[in-house]
Amino acid sequence: MYHADADVGGSAIFWEHAWSDGSYDDALKFCEIDPLRPLLQRYAKLGCRMLEGGCGRGQYVVYYTARGCRVVGLDFARDALARLRARQPDLPLCVGDVSALPFRKDSFDVYYSGGVVEHFEEGPEVALQEARRVLRPNGVLLVSVPYLSPLRRVLSGVYRKDRRFVETLRSDHHNGPRRFYQYAFTRQEFEGILRQNGFRIEFVQGYAILWGLSEFPGFSKLLRLATRSRRVVSLEGPASGDATPERKHSSALKRLLVGEDKNVMLVGRAIPLLQWACANMMMYVCSVDSHSP
Repeated sequence: MYHADADVGGSAIFWEHAWSDGSYDDALKFCEIDPLRPLLQRYAKLGCRMLEGGCGRGQYVVYYTARGCRVVGLDFARDALARLRARQPDLPLCVGDVSALPFRKDSFDVYYSGGVVEHFEEGPEVALQEARRVLRPNGVLLVSVPYLSPLRRVLSGVYRKDRRFVETLRSDHHNGPRRFYQYAFTRQEFEGILRQNGFRIEFVQGYAILWGLSEFPGFSKLLRLATRSRRVVSLEGPASGDATPERKHSSALKRLLVGEDKNVMLVGRAIPLLQWACANMMMYVCSVDSHSP
């Protein structure tokens, strides 16, 4: 995938601009309805040592530190980390690159990296090798990348001029004025990359269905119009006290559309199918393969 920005998707400069919009509070609130929260809470246990590689605004570092996990946040965007330090001066934060982690071997129980390794045009292998190096023998890697879903594959071939299908990961500087932004992978492709770099896949989950559906022309505009109505969905959730029928409806819709909660009555059963067909991202939960060199 390519974009018209002057900087490639794997550059610190690009992400400094992306994270300068001041939306930290919204990002932190989202942790409460994050479709990945049940999965992350399963591994970010009390007292465990966890690294977030590419922590960005730092909402996960803050959220899971407050719940008793010893989280270290690492990013190459110095200004973003400086803003986070100003808010949370006691957080353990580190300027660094996920492809050259400044930590000793076997340092962490859990390594989470969400939407990071796909931005390196040369491929994610070096970053994954570093993840394996810093994880303890029984450690867990949670890594997510853009998912080349059936929907994305069809629509990318039909009308997206900012994308190209490639057989192998490589540097490619011949796409006119556009610069490289990220790769999207099929599940089989990325599972193969993980195995080649010393991991065993334990569990896979698609997520961010609404972002995936935004592949449809005009869908994002319709979604913005819909979310302006208080009767449709409020990301803030209901106020304290007894919920009105409208608030109950809004909360259930938020759980379904944003939290991707499979337990929402009747319609929640469609979530797994939608995650397979059109999710924007795929999360891979992996253990260190002790038999791999």
